[in-house]
Amino acid sequence: MIRLDKRSILKYATPMKTSAFRLSAELHLNKEKEQFFNAKRVELLENITIYGSISKAAKASKVTYKTAWEWIEKMNSLSPKALVQRISGGKGGGGTLVTAYAKELMRMYEEVQALHEKHLLTLQGAFSQLEENIQSERFSFSRLNAQVKEISSDEKRATLLLELMCGAEVSAQAPLTFVEVNALTAGSPIVLLIESEAVSVSRSLPKELSSRNKLKTTVAEISMDGEDVLLTLSLCGEQFLTSRITINSYKELRIRKGDELMAMFKAYSPTLFCKVEKKLEELF
Repeated sequence: MIRLDKRSILKYATPMKTSAFRLSAELHLNKEKEQFFNAKRVELLENITIYGSISKAAKASKVTYKTAWEWIEKMNSLSPKALVQRISGGKGGGGTLVTAYAKELMRMYEEVQALHEKHLLTLQGAFSQLEENIQSERFSFSRLNAQVKEISSDEKRATLLLELMCGAEVSAQAPLTFVEVNALTAGSPIVLLIESEAVSVSRSLPKELSSRNKLKTTVAEISMDGEDVLLTLSLCGEQFLTSRITINSYKELRIRKGDELMAMFKAYSPTLFCKVEKKLEELF
């Protein structure tokens, strides 16, 4: 009979505010390492075309007269042809006009901006897919005790090779400052908290998942949690890993208690703790 260590599986519920992800990025046209064209400057030029006045265009564009003039002077100085010109005299007095070259630039910018926004919508789909996978407000964590075996670093990131109590090895990533602040070296004790959503399971080891941590486990418990299935996976002794999967995945894999499964998670998924007891009390 398998006895579960209650300390190794942590659960809590928290209210979640869900809203659709929106990816945004402003399109800038630079010249000589300086900002030349952007959406606000195009708007200013459009308003100069409408009002024939820099002061009125600045007001319509919701910028100060000084800012409008600075933008115009910068664009004129960077452009091979003037974008804005002042006209003086005449029956109706002076005025300001946007040149044909500027209008050509504005049309080109608007065409590129349309393509830019279409591309952002395509990229946004990747984040929307993550959001659609969130179906539960309940979170569960696995708590694994380990010790540091090796530490390697690359710029500001550190990769730690960790040895679990059962002898299995996993890798985890953390900021290099985390290693320095906690004075981690080979042999240092450490605890991993791993969200069940970050742990996937398979009956075999897919070759394309070589970048993930891979652990052989045995299904100790199966429980329904909302619209998901929560698997408690035995590693060895008192160490357990939890995995939250969809009901469809559960049925497709035909998972039963006692089955052997390969549990996998990415190196950046675990949250690492050194002063364990104090920090866990603060969290839970």
